[in-house]
Amino acid sequence: MIDLVLGAFAEVLSAQTLGLIAIGLVVGIVIGAIPGLNVPLAVAIALPITFKLSPIGGLAMLVGIYKGGTYGGSISAVLINVPGTPAAAATALDGAPLTRQGKAGKALRMSLYASIIAEILSDIALILFAVPIAFVALKVGPPETFSIGLFALALIGVLSEGNMLKGLMAGVLGLFLSTFGVDPLTGDFRLTFGVYELSGGWSFIALVIGVFAVAEALIQVERRGVKPISTGKVRLSEPQHRLDREDWRRALPAIARSAPIGVLIGAIPGLGAAVSAYLNYGLTRNLSKHPERFGQGAIEGVAAAEAGNNAVTASTFVPLLTLGVPGDVITAIMLGAFIVHGLVPGPALFEKESAFVAAFFVMMIVTTLLHLVIGRIGLPLFVQTTRVSNKLLFPAIMVLSVTGVFVATNSFFDIFAMLGFGVLGYVMVKSGFPVAPLLIGFILGPLIEVGLRQSMIMSRGGLDIFFTRPISAVFLALAALTVLTVAWRERRAARRSRASDGDSG
Repeated sequence: MIDLVLGAFAEVLSAQTLGLIAIGLVVGIVIGAIPGLNVPLAVAIALPITFKLSPIGGLAMLVGIYKGGTYGGSISAVLINVPGTPAAAATALDGAPLTRQGKAGKALRMSLYASIIAEILSDIALILFAVPIAFVALKVGPPETFSIGLFALALIGVLSEGNMLKGLMAGVLGLFLSTFGVDPLTGDFRLTFGVYELSGGWSFIALVIGVFAVAEALIQVERRGVKPISTGKVRLSEPQHRLDREDWRRALPAIARSAPIGVLIGAIPGLGAAVSAYLNYGLTRNLSKHPERFGQGAIEGVAAAEAGNNAVTASTFVPLLTLGVPGDVITAIMLGAFIVHGLVPGPALFEKESAFVAAFFVMMIVTTLLHLVIGRIGLPLFVQTTRVSNKLLFPAIMVLSVTGVFVATNSFFDIFAMLGFGVLGYVMVKSGFPVAPLLIGFILGPLIEVGLRQSMIMSRGGLDIFFTRPISAVFLALAALTVLTVAWRERRAARRSRASDGDSG
């Protein structure tokens, strides 16, 4: 056993493997930070390169891209309110307000540290509890998927606290947009109106970039603001850019709660980082004694979103390694690297390729530690983005957005869709509608629809299947509790408002 572990460390700590990890991390962070360019695309492009490398060397570079890209989306989300990845949209909710307050360094630091802590916990969970976690994940079927989706959807009320009606309307619009394209069960076309480009549904990349980047650009044009957030060189050593004891007091409970939840979500095939980020952000806000701070620059909001986001990066390998079932799109692409090198994921992998498994586990930990080093080195460079004038920044963002959407989808139609969603996002912001519920509804639409329809087939139309299965029943109860809690808070706030108006009168 000791020889196995020592051999694993020797292979992973070689100059070649460390170099490949570093390259993967840098590429991933850059790709993740550029709106429109996504991590699955980067992994797919890098996949053929790994065929000539050793199994651990090739997978080390791919894992570096995966972890770096998952974190990289938060950089643009925090600095310019344009999420580089779908999951980073949750980080933007509080990260961008912190930047506007001149605290970009604080938000970037928390984003990095929360990501690293969650990655380490996820790596440890993969090493110690891969088989038990896979067993729990196997218990999640269509009824549980529907209930989890419904619970996440209920968090719309949390993210819209103070105006639940508008939040629910935005969420319903997201659900509606997710129904365009091919029916996931029958294969029939629906709501395509004879437009071939809609056969695959609306592009999520076009939606995210539109409602964030284009809408923000339109708002800045309206304001005619040309001044940068920072007028001089930004120094991370300045007090407003540092994390103090109070910041950690607020953030650590959020990280401690979000990381384990993210690990479990990552182990369930089909959920992914975006669901984890939004679910953990909503939970943290719902459990907070001061939910009114969220959306205004709550450091615990950044911590919860990033911890939930990056906690999936190792646990998505749990079903792949133990069952041979990829946990998300990225691990599905990586499955090709396993097969090319003669490695067949599944129960036999641990018995027949124990040396590789040990090296893979060590590589995951080393990648996380290198991620911390590279991310910390890059922070002083990232934060200088706040010095760029808006009259230069937002035209550049528009160019990157158009380029990113076209590279990701190879479709001019999606560019026009992005612009249309940008106008939609602008109108929503000006009308007081929150954007986050729109994205949540769009993400959860297919999950809820397929889970509901498959459950109805399993139970032959009976609704009892959702209440007789323990995991499903628990999440339905949590969804109901969330809605009741938010409704009670809004009612209490309304009473206080009426009382204060009466006193002033």
